Amino acid sequence: MKPSTTRPRAVVCSGDLPTALANYDSELRPFVTEIQSEVNPRLLRLGMPMTQRAIDAFQAATALACFLRIPDLAARLSKEDRGGAWQLPENPAPTGTV
Repeated sequence: MKPSTTRPRAVVCSGDLPTALANYDSELRPFVTEIQSEVNPRLLRLGMPMTQRAIDAFQAATALACFLRIPDLAARLSKEDRGGAWQLPENPAPTGTV
């Protein structure tokens, strides 16, 4: 996988949904599409169990992995940054709050 050459900019709008969606499509959609295009469908199916027994097994395996700090280890051993270090904008206070 090649590293992303551009970092997405923040999508910030003040209550204007059409503008926010247009900004998302122009700024973040290419980044999301790049990351999602590299997901193996078989691996993705493991994260969406269909039966209660499979759901229980998935939750138990995920809890064990987190307890053993496997996600942290995988992140440290990863050879490349997938773009998760970009800065989010400051979240302004919503209008109309007390």
